[in-house]
Amino acid sequence: RQDGILGPALMFVDTDLSTATWRGSVLVLVPRSYPPPTVVLNDGSTASTPFTSVLLDVYKQTAFYRIDISVRLEVSGEKRVEYRVNNTGPTYAFYVPGQTTPWRFAFWSCNGWSLSVSDKEKAALGGDNVVWDDLLSKHERVPFHVQVCGGDQLYSDKIWQSPVWKPWLKIKDKYVRRDSPFTHEMAAIADDFYFTHYAKCFFLGRFGDSMTTIPISTIIDDHDVWDGIGSYPDYLQFSQVFVQLKEYAFKYWRLYQAHTNQQLARQHGYFGKNGYSWLKQFGPYTAALGPDTRYERCLNRIIEPQTYDMIFDRLSRLPSSVRHVVVFLGVPIVYPRLTYIEK
Repeated sequence: RQDGILGPALMFVDTDLSTATWRGSVLVLVPRSYPPPTVVLNDGSTASTPFTSVLLDVYKQTAFYRIDISVRLEVSGEKRVEYRVNNTGPTYAFYVPGQTTPWRFAFWSCNGWSLSVSDKEKAALGGDNVVWDDLLSKHERVPFHVQVCGGDQLYSDKIWQSPVWKPWLKIKDKYVRRDSPFTHEMAAIADDFYFTHYAKCFFLGRFGDSMTTIPISTIIDDHDVWDGIGSYPDYLQFSQVFVQLKEYAFKYWRLYQAHTNQQLARQHGYFGKNGYSWLKQFGPYTAALGPDTRYERCLNRIIEPQTYDMIFDRLSRLPSSVRHVVVFLGVPIVYPRLTYIEK
């Protein structure tokens, strides 16, 4: 955009079955000096009054705003909904299903490369945008109503390439390393890395284009934080450095991927003893569950028992119209031993 705004990025929030209303949110990053942004929708009949924004956080001279939006669903007809930020600039569009029509959703995971993959190998596989070109091409033919992002929406493993961690990594005594402080310099590096890495990955490529037209709904996995988080020995997993660095990773996951912050997350529908699981209605017939399998994870546990209780309590109270529950997990429920199958 020419106006200095990063975004928009659409997220599907939920379906309010009692009022037949689709609910979503729009994330917009604007220079801190700008007034709060608004969004205007047009579903083909009349333009909406402007939806106003809530300030989520500020990083240096950039402000994160969430704009909650809603669309009344037709009984049986799909709708194309156009929208604009501040009623200026480009016109974007997304699609919502009817009250009784099937939802079309795409699922993907792992939007990035492991550090071991060379540039030559990346090019041979089609480069950074091959998945998004394919997704948007399919969306143009038959529109998706939501894209479920199954974890690793970006690869943050490069956080460890900063020289700031070298003295800490050289500490040989594991208990001294565990208790070593998370310094102000480390905090500054973490804040800058996650903000900048997200901004580049989410808004400078075709993935960003997809989020303007196919609302996201995301779960987190390790590379959104860094490789293997939650599966390290306790002296590392609960070290001062790991604990505080993880908080910076989740701060920006909440902002960029969940359109929320620590104070508003429960109000915005995320739940868990400590983590950020969600349960959403893809219309009256399908419920979607996205458990957070990283925040509470350690070597002998993936999800806290209290969070499991919350999950099953919510599942027990689903509307009677629900026929299918789709669970999106970053860990396998049944792990096939392919060597036996191949034999």
